[in-house]
Amino acid sequence: MAQIVTSGVSQKAGRLVFGSGLSGTTVVLPAVAANLALPSVTIPALPSGITIDRVIAAISWRKQVESSAAPNAIDGAQQIQVRSDAPGTFVNAITIGDNSLDTDVSATEGGSMLLGDSDISGEVIGADTYEFQWLLAKVDGDSLTLHDVQSHLIVEYS
Repeated sequence: MAQIVTSGVSQKAGRLVFGSGLSGTTVVLPAVAANLALPSVTIPALPSGITIDRVIAAISWRKQVESSAAPNAIDGAQQIQVRSDAPGTFVNAITIGDNSLDTDVSATEGGSMLLGDSDISGEVIGADTYEFQWLLAKVDGDSLTLHDVQSHLIVEYS
């Protein structure tokens, strides 16, 4: 479902936020690098006459659980990528720094949101379903589990 937020700069300018919905998706970040599928986002027909100026991606989750009995965090810089299911070519959307998501031994922590700053409007061009993947996900411990993961696309338009 889209949320329309107008910027106040112009009657026609604004922002549409599209999410994957509450699917209850659990993502386990492994100790051995692997590409992980994340929930996809569908953009229905956009209002006629708008021009997409910028698109950014985000992912969020409700809680994270460290179960490897060792301090845990992201191992090396990583990317969340997005593509059209047409299929398109995955493009980098969110950069995740080394040691992000630092979690204490055997801890459960509240979730977070990672918001990208890369403009992916070259790939997200309108109504379609867009796939997300965590490229070569890897953590320091045995695993780090993210519960109730959601993906988001934020479309800025004029």
